[in-house]
Amino acid sequence: MVPIDADGIVLARLARPTTERPVRLAVLSDLHVATRARGTDRLFHRTEDRAAAAIESITAADPDLVCFDGDLTKDGEPWNFDRFDELVAELEAPFVATPGNHDVSKVSDEHDTPPVSSFEDRYAPESLPLVRSVGGIDLVVCNSAAVPDGSLEGEHRGALSRAQLEWLETTLQVVSNPVVAFHHNLLPILGSDLVENSPWQTFSLRNGGAVFEVLDRHDVPLVISGHHHVPATVSAGSLTQLIAPATCAYPLAHLLIDIDAQGTTVTLVPHATAADRRESHDAMCAGPPLRHTFVRLIDETLTAAPLVDATADRTESSPTVRRRQFQS
Repeated sequence: MVPIDADGIVLARLARPTTERPVRLAVLSDLHVATRARGTDRLFHRTEDRAAAAIESITAADPDLVCFDGDLTKDGEPWNFDRFDELVAELEAPFVATPGNHDVSKVSDEHDTPPVSSFEDRYAPESLPLVRSVGGIDLVVCNSAAVPDGSLEGEHRGALSRAQLEWLETTLQVVSNPVVAFHHNLLPILGSDLVENSPWQTFSLRNGGAVFEVLDRHDVPLVISGHHHVPATVSAGSLTQLIAPATCAYPLAHLLIDIDAQGTTVTLVPHATAADRRESHDAMCAGPPLRHTFVRLIDETLTAAPLVDATADRTESSPTVRRRQFQS
């Protein structure tokens, strides 16, 4: 397990986006709040405490806006959404949320998962997709977890619907300084020899190529996602994908994104003690083989940080899989 100072570690320093007035965004992803489950490598019986600790830490950091980037609940259970509402009531900053694959209806559900419209009523009153402007930044939030034809209900992969792609094309023509957020990963963190195979394919957008073309055409500098539980950056052209760590699992951290006239600094901040992080680390190591790989990737990330350092002009100085250039 890699130790992290209480103030966190700088995950990346990016040349863009910039803004004249300093803006701070906080990102939490993959809380997986579970009130009636225990165990697994996610330690479901700890998820309420992890979420509460993260919200307390973020409140102290005084962000301008908080983005919950999907998987708020274990599996979309109504009672877990209710508990999330109680937890987020302690948050002082304004927030917006987008659903993850575990927040929407799946064919395997043994309960009535609330529809996406209910999720939007609670956490995205304008309905998704939406733009939330703060300072000089336009946070563009899309829903990658569900599409109108229901074709994602039998899997955990994501997609942006045709209507969202059309909306994104139009919206990016009028916003001045966009940062785009959705739950699933636009760019893979590993090479194509793996990303086409299950379970690695699960993390990506089915229509990632089409989404990337829209973002690239409009020179979007930053995309934020979650889902993978592995903090990472991946670059393609002038775009950087930032993957947030899991709130509920090792490394038990969230992101603070500080944007000013000099660029963007991304800090990974722990919200658990060293003993808690060790418990979560060991639970993942005792889990399925894929989780062992996650632990290795996470520890490599923490050791190599910052993964990108535009201020030092050394982006390619010590390559890691999280900092690789993606060929679209």
